[in-house]
Amino acid sequence: MEAVILAWDPDRPVWAGSHAAAVRTVQARGLLRQLWGFPSALRPAPELEVWLVIIGARSAMCGLSGHGTVGWVGSGAADATTIQVAVDVDLLLPLGDQVALTRLEEELPELRLEEGVQPVDRATARTLRRLWTGAAQPERGALDPIPGSLPSRAVRRVLINRYEQDPELRRTVLAYRGSACHACGLDMEQRYGTVARDLVQVHHVTPPGFVDTDYEIDPLSDLVPLCGSCHVVAHNRWPDPYSVEEIRLLLRENGFLRGSTLTDAQLLARADAARLLGPPEGDQRTGR
Repeated sequence: MEAVILAWDPDRPVWAGSHAAAVRTVQARGLLRQLWGFPSALRPAPELEVWLVIIGARSAMCGLSGHGTVGWVGSGAADATTIQVAVDVDLLLPLGDQVALTRLEEELPELRLEEGVQPVDRATARTLRRLWTGAAQPERGALDPIPGSLPSRAVRRVLINRYEQDPELRRTVLAYRGSACHACGLDMEQRYGTVARDLVQVHHVTPPGFVDTDYEIDPLSDLVPLCGSCHVVAHNRWPDPYSVEEIRLLLRENGFLRGSTLTDAQLLARADAARLLGPPEGDQRTGR
């Protein structure tokens, strides 16, 4: 058994809450746990891939709509016909983005969705993944693969800073601060063309020690655009990352390979960069 398909009818009380609410939860938190009744003879292993297919009377909603993995499996009584399984949904497509049920049935004529829970083999799992990657789209600038695009054995779950990955916060920051890196000044659209427009990353400047359960982010003061290189450098110090001003100082003091001899053009460029960046904070000297 390579994966399992769950047939979900939103009009039946299998799922806690509405489809729209579930989509919002997954977008905000990255994960939504739902309990599901599995045939006790099936007993899936933790981390087994799960594909959600919506069925029911509302044909506009029907189709391949979600992906997840098995979180834990209940024990159940010895004579029980079903067991409770926790399904961790990691991506749920909004209404209209799903792979249509008709397309799914054309590609996989062996589907038996009336059974509710259907194990699938490797060939069927490959077909599901191909259809899924054609329908699900990553957020612009995302570096990580979308859930379901790779087999579960090829990925691992990692913790991320939600504030740096939230698309709405990111749009707010870029609209307010612009899309150039606030440390080195790199404008990715200017360097790479329109294909790189607004691909700059967003850095959360608030140190972890100031983020508690009551913390509410202010995107205009707590987030700044940084290019990928400067962002990596910022997080290279723990627990308090390098500030934007500290990264600017690093850029001002370096920018050459140790042991190398700078050319006249490099020396001139370095002097120009220092003049543009200005003196370090706290430097009260004049005439520079």
